[in-house]
Amino acid sequence: MKEETYFRKLIADGEGTGEDRRVQQVAAFFRESRKAEEPKVAEVLKVTKALELIELSMMKQQQIAQMNKIQTAEFDACAEDIDKQIESMYKTMEEAKIELEEAKVVKKNRQEYRKLVNVLNEVPSRSETIRKLEEVKDDLERQHERQKILEAKLVDRRNHLQAFNIILSNFQRFCTEDDEDDAEIENEAEDDDDAASIAEKKEDDK
Repeated sequence: MKEETYFRKLIADGEGTGEDRRVQQVAAFFRESRKAEEPKVAEVLKVTKALELIELSMMKQQQIAQMNKIQTAEFDACAEDIDKQIESMYKTMEEAKIELEEAKVVKKNRQEYRKLVNVLNEVPSRSETIRKLEEVKDDLERQHERQKILEAKLVDRRNHLQAFNIILSNFQRFCTEDDEDDAEIENEAEDDDDAASIAEKKEDDK
């Protein structure tokens, strides 16, 4: 039972800036107005002002809630997009590893072919030797072209990774700016509530 009472009190108190006390004042006014034949003008003005402050606080809370909802949706969309990009980058890196291994094999084969060419060059010229040498040269050219293609793919993968790092950096800056905006909104709300409380205190002193 106490937990329900505390929960209702927190809801009535809003942002903790005196809404609970204002609601109690309004309720007390209506109770007293039933007993009195005609309420005092000062009391009516005081209650009217309290109602206006309560309404203003509710409007602020609704605006903050709506803004938080929009920002949450934007963050969810950004997070989903980043997750997809991270997954794509992982796949790209795996493909790059495979291509790198293939490039190493090609390089090793080229070195072996060069050794074979050197050996063949030392052998006296014969028709069979010349034929094999031409085959080796053709194979070397094919391997060389294949290595160029693999190196171009590796450069492309590296560019994709750099672009992803830029996107991630922009998202972190976006989150930081949103946190600063939220802090400014909360400070403005506290300043407005403090001003309202001071005005209400002056009214009570009168």
